[in-house]
Amino acid sequence: MRSLLCSFLDDWGRDIGDGLGRTGLIIFIVAFVVIMLFMLYNIFLAQIFKPRADRKFKIKWVQFIFVIILALFTVWFCMILSNL
Repeated sequence: MRSLLCSFLDDWGRDIGDGLGRTGLIIFIVAFVVIMLFMLYNIFLAQIFKPRADRKFKIKWVQFIFVIILALFTVWFCMILSNL
C-alpha cells in the first residue's frame, strides 16, 4: 500500500509531465541545474574571497537550502522524464 503523499506526488508528476512534455521538462532541468551551479559558485566565492579580518568559516545557509531544494526538483523532474 502506497502512502497518500507518494500517490499525490506521483499523480502531480504525471500531470506535470503531460502538461510540459519532454522538451519542457528538459528546459526546466537545464534551468534548475544552471541556477544551482551559479548559487554554488557564489557560495564558494564568498568562502574564498573573504575580508582578512574575518576568516571564520560561514555558510550562506539560505542559498545552501535553495541549492538543496533545486537539486530535489531536478531529480524529481528527471524521474518524471524517465517515466514518459
